Amino acid sequence: MNPSFFLNRRQMLLNMTALGVGGAVSAAFPGAGFGQAAPAKGGILSVATSGDPPNYDIFSNTTGRTLRVVGPCYNALVMVDPKDPSRIVGDLATSWEASQDGLAFTFKIVENAKFHDGKPLTSADVKATFETIRNPPEGTVSVRKDLFTVVDAIDTPDSYTVVFRLKRPSAAFLSALANPWCLIAPKHVLDAKGNTKSVVVGSGPFMLKSANSGVSVELVRNPNYHVPNRPYLDGITVYVVPDRGTVALYLKTGQLLIDIDIPPSIASELQKTAASTVNVLSAVNFNGDSFVMNSKKAPFNDIRVRKAIALSTDHADALKVVYNGAGSVTGFLAPGQWALPANVLAQQPGYGPNMEARLAEAKQLLKDAGLESGFKTVITGRKNAGTHEGRVVYLADQFRKIGIDAKIRLEETAKYLEIMNNREFEVATTIISATADDPDALFATFHTCNGAENYAGTCNPRVDELFAQQSRTLDIQKRRELVNEMEILALNEFGYINLYFKNKFVAVHKRLQGYVIHNEPDNNMRFQEVWLS
Repeated sequence: MNPSFFLNRRQMLLNMTALGVGGAVSAAFPGAGFGQAAPAKGGILSVATSGDPPNYDIFSNTTGRTLRVVGPCYNALVMVDPKDPSRIVGDLATSWEASQDGLAFTFKIVENAKFHDGKPLTSADVKATFETIRNPPEGTVSVRKDLFTVVDAIDTPDSYTVVFRLKRPSAAFLSALANPWCLIAPKHVLDAKGNTKSVVVGSGPFMLKSANSGVSVELVRNPNYHVPNRPYLDGITVYVVPDRGTVALYLKTGQLLIDIDIPPSIASELQKTAASTVNVLSAVNFNGDSFVMNSKKAPFNDIRVRKAIALSTDHADALKVVYNGAGSVTGFLAPGQWALPANVLAQQPGYGPNMEARLAEAKQLLKDAGLESGFKTVITGRKNAGTHEGRVVYLADQFRKIGIDAKIRLEETAKYLEIMNNREFEVATTIISATADDPDALFATFHTCNGAENYAGTCNPRVDELFAQQSRTLDIQKRRELVNEMEILALNEFGYINLYFKNKFVAVHKRLQGYVIHNEPDNNMRFQEVWLS
């Protein structure tokens, strides 16, 4: 079967429900789409990043700094189509089929793929990768294990066949497999190291050549790539440029050809001053700017304190101040078919329109908790990473309105991730992020009791019950009702406070051809289909 087509009506339903791409995506700029002039071979793609990757691990990382480097170096089993963000297509998989009961997915994989060290890629590597994701060995952190709790077993009947056996039907299984971090690592590396922190041994179109800390990472074309005539580029250089103004200047001059994540202020400036050389693409994104309170540390172990802070949080003002208004205020799910209706959201604590009444209630809650005079805390955020610094400053100012004195603590990415993974914070800026608009992807890891990124540490067993129930419900309307009930309960735990969901902006120099923006640009990091004019 051609992997870009689905096999039967049931699988079509599963795939379409799983992908669930919602929201508008801007059209590719003229001359940049597929079907234009024949692709040219050669050249180096220069990509911007705000800092060094903390390491190369595909299991524990969530930062785009790592994915900028490793995304082009690996393959996945399936992926979101780089030409069309509404479809899931094969990457290593040449075909797949779902059983009639929805409890087994059988994949055939290519037979000529090799890792960069020359060893062949087989079904054993696929199994080893997903076993590491869903059941990591001691010492390995897997932040995406919650995506695969539905998997009961993985079989490899031959070297090029993989069978995923599920505990129950899953409406989101294929979209989980298409997560851009679900990259296939060599079994021999995982057996030796348990993770990929220190090595990049993929099967992808590019190979790691060198890394110069604080300066750049250099990737070169894989001469033995299993896809004929790909990639077109000779290589990719990822440049570390922390200052956003400098990035804009380099885009204008062509020293940088793409920046995957530009803030709206820079996007607006480029549209005004560099329209002849740079195109700015935008899409509704599945990335929410959030902060989290550690329910295991006093006084945040008192739900009244967490609720007080939730009531005092002005989401619309935060969106305006921190992100130039370029986004949407929703709850824990992105704008689209799964988000709470606006009238229902407005009834939740912290979302009502009467800010004066909310602040009064927040102060009363603190008084009831024995904190009428307020208290001191620390807000932790990441340095030079998106809106983290802006959010930390904004939140510290907002906390003062109800008598909370917040000290700001900013850490480099590696240290920040260590703090978050070890739950060594009181309040911290974080994100809610997924690669598909689906409750399984956007909810489980952050809000279920044992979620890998449930940094708040809150636990409502009914939330977990509803999550499991909605995940196996294929009827869209019934699933939406369950999702709404689940989200309302989770919102009222007041562990995560999602300020807003962002629009995504990507700046592309007009020399770069064949690039299409996705709702989540991380879905399109292979770069095997792009070329330079």
